[in-house]
Amino acid sequence: MGFQMKLVYRISRILDQIDQPFQKAGCALVSLLLLTGVSIGQDLAGEEILYPGGEFAKLDTFEGLNLEDADKLFGKKDYKGAYAAYKAYSFEFAKSGALPYVLLRMGRCLHKLEKRNAAIKAYQDVVDYFPDSIRYAAASLYYMGECHGLNGDEAKKTATWAKMVKDNEYVSQPNSGTSLAYLGKVMVERGKFEEATEYHWRTAVAFVKTNTRAASDARNSVIAHYVRRAPNHDKLKEFFIEASGFDGRGEKTETPEEDHRYWTVVLAAATATRADEGERQKVCAYWGAKMGDRFFENDALRKQWSDVLLLADKDSAAWKARMDKQFSQQPATMKRILAWCDYYKVDREMRSEFFAEKSKPLLGGMKTEDKMSLMNSLRHPLGMHDEAQSVMRSIRTEGLSDEDLARYGAFVGNYEPEETVLRYFARIKDKSMAAKARFDYYSQRSHRNPPNMEKALAEISVLLKDPKYAAGLVMRRAQFQQNLGRFEEAIKSYNAANEQPSSTWGVTDCLVALKQYGKAVQVVQQLESVGGNPASQAGLKIADIYRISGDKGKEVTQLRLVLKRYPKSGQSSEAHNRLESYGVALVGGEAEAEE
Repeated sequence: MGFQMKLVYRISRILDQIDQPFQKAGCALVSLLLLTGVSIGQDLAGEEILYPGGEFAKLDTFEGLNLEDADKLFGKKDYKGAYAAYKAYSFEFAKSGALPYVLLRMGRCLHKLEKRNAAIKAYQDVVDYFPDSIRYAAASLYYMGECHGLNGDEAKKTATWAKMVKDNEYVSQPNSGTSLAYLGKVMVERGKFEEATEYHWRTAVAFVKTNTRAASDARNSVIAHYVRRAPNHDKLKEFFIEASGFDGRGEKTETPEEDHRYWTVVLAAATATRADEGERQKVCAYWGAKMGDRFFENDALRKQWSDVLLLADKDSAAWKARMDKQFSQQPATMKRILAWCDYYKVDREMRSEFFAEKSKPLLGGMKTEDKMSLMNSLRHPLGMHDEAQSVMRSIRTEGLSDEDLARYGAFVGNYEPEETVLRYFARIKDKSMAAKARFDYYSQRSHRNPPNMEKALAEISVLLKDPKYAAGLVMRRAQFQQNLGRFEEAIKSYNAANEQPSSTWGVTDCLVALKQYGKAVQVVQQLESVGGNPASQAGLKIADIYRISGDKGKEVTQLRLVLKRYPKSGQSSEAHNRLESYGVALVGGEAEAEE
């Protein structure tokens, strides 16, 4: 963003000196780039134009060898040598099909050598003599504008790039995205939104295949303009067709009026407007009327339409009537019922009444697995806990598999006391699975709860005997033991788990808790000596140990070591801040730790 913002500043200074036709050229894609922080032209901008392999194969042997030699010099950044080679080629093979490319490369060499005025003349030769060689002429105009900008002549830069983007063929070339960006920002800052939108439109169409990021950002800009800033259904329909749809895929985009994809995007954009309340009402009223009372087969779209009308008329009763009408358009299914429960979440009483009425005919015939899925959905994300428990109690648990008993018991644990949950787990025939169910139950409820930590620990001893469940449990055992204050046991478990660097951190914390500070430092020093990402963490950890032990002198010494050894790390920044807070004078590299 830094470079781009500097350009915008320079443009604003010379804008009044630019002829009106060139001002109109400035409606490009990067207005959006700078407003959103997305860099649009960068995907291909700046990449060198290469001579196509198919065209290279058509050159005779001597032409090919000479061109290859020149390209090799250019690739090695020997621009003086490359310029001489390209120039010799232009004299020796004056009728070569590669001549436009060679002239462009001569300009590039001069450009790289910072001989920009000479480079501009070389680029101009390409445009003058080979205007129909689109690839090379467009690139020449781009680089010519770049040279003018580097020379400080923003007016000529703007004029050159305006010429480039006005050409329907040049505008589709890779670097035009950057040019459009530069010009577009000028127009947006001057409030020339219609002109800017014209360029966004062209960008969305021109880059739909070659620069999908540029096309996507440009589409968003056009949509925002014609949906919110200046609502225009006819223009937006035209754009939908020309831009290959709002996703750029071009799949059956010929009838936007009847296309749910068109309306989905339009209605979403209408409700997203940040305009004042009055303007938003007008926008929503416009688009609500344009879509009209149709698309009954599409629940989601009808919900969007109802929301748009609600923002326009502020009539919640009418919104409810529309939603009830839409629900009646298709058979009631549990999926649709849950969707409506989400729609009605603003009124819990209304939602509960709706669910009770609509679900009753379906619940009796539901299979157990479907009920279990339903009760989970009701609990989360809908938060309908009374309804979730009602479904839970309707499930007959006789004959449930071990897996289903474990799932059911885990769900029951959200609402019923421990003894009730354990009764379900006790019916699980697979003892290891039962132990895993109990472990999960206690583990999930172990935060600051020592009794549950103890119970979870007891299950681990059973689970470690079964390879199906043993993975990671030694580490969990160590953590429980540490949280329970059994530090010697925890150290043994951390060492047995050997999950680095986590095990080392665990051992260290246990040693610190035991006030064995010297051993703790030794353990961390071993990890630091290994190097890699944990090394800087280890360095700061040692300082932390000294701080806890009350040894301020060693802490300060260690913090200085962190600054010296890991100057680019986040730990260095923390060490720097701590030393400053202690009033320690920092000199040389110590004062340069990165924040």
